[in-house]
Amino acid sequence: MKLSKMVALLTLLAFLVVFAEGAYILRWITVLIFGIVLSVILFGWELGLPPIELGASQSKSKRRDEVKTLAALVNKAKSGKTARKIIADMVAEIYATVSDDYGKTYQELRSEPNRPMRLIMEDGDFLDNLERAIEIVEADLNED
Repeated sequence: MKLSKMVALLTLLAFLVVFAEGAYILRWITVLIFGIVLSVILFGWELGLPPIELGASQSKSKRRDEVKTLAALVNKAKSGKTARKIIADMVAEIYATVSDDYGKTYQELRSEPNRPMRLIMEDGDFLDNLERAIEIVEADLNED
């Protein structure tokens, strides 16, 4: 839900509660709660904080988008060297994340690629090379 729609909905809800309630103190409590919620929303928007996800459907759609993006990248890597380089960089990020010094390991792997990265960059059947590279990465990760 967009920010403007959420603010409009909360404003409408607050006005309905204020006019529907009979007690004076309940009206003020509603106005104070609305003010606090609105300030949190607006300050969060101003600071650039990520929005609050209200349902699991949003995270599922993000995962689907990631899977589609990776599938498209693998299809492009069958014929292009740039996509192969991106996948090799992903492998370097995996090794760097597992290591103690992320930056140093990542730079070392970028300058001197390890065996899985070289397999990915090789000419030939990309899918077979990718499968062998993934098996090597899995074996290295299980070794640690």
